[in-house]
Amino acid sequence: MKPGETILTFVRRHFSMEEVPTLCDAPNLDPFGSCRVCSVEVALQKDGKKKTVASCHTPLAEGYHIYTNSPKMQRLRKNIIELVLTDHPLDCLTCEVNGNCELQTVAAQVGIRKIRYPEGENHLDRKKDLTHPYMTSDLSKCINCYRCVRACDEVQGQFVLSMAGRGFDN
Repeated sequence: MKPGETILTFVRRHFSMEEVPTLCDAPNLDPFGSCRVCSVEVALQKDGKKKTVASCHTPLAEGYHIYTNSPKMQRLRKNIIELVLTDHPLDCLTCEVNGNCELQTVAAQVGIRKIRYPEGENHLDRKKDLTHPYMTSDLSKCINCYRCVRACDEVQGQFVLSMAGRGFDN
């Protein structure tokens, strides 16, 4: 255990990168926890009362018993990804990042074969913004992971991107 290490970092270092899936995590950005796909159960004693936490920004502590892949966590992750997909175009076969898409990878990893929820209000009609010479923005595919906002703030120091609203109003 390293000082200040998060549960996610510890699990990835000792087990595998795939043990706990993530969507909002990025190695060059501070932990944020917006997607909650990385949720794990933590108990203070073996088989004790468990609490669900986002592993990407929860510090590891001595004596933690961590349950990364319990049936409860499997259901939670699957539910989160299904909800994300209700507001995401299901055009994977024709999408330019097909086969190199983290959402597609995580959806397969958590076992999504179909979506149980009806399509909600969404932003699928948003057109791709090609006006900037160095950046393309396709908000119809936004999953509210905040990576673009955080990279703009933390890496570039520009603070020019933000999100407004919550859920489908985003």
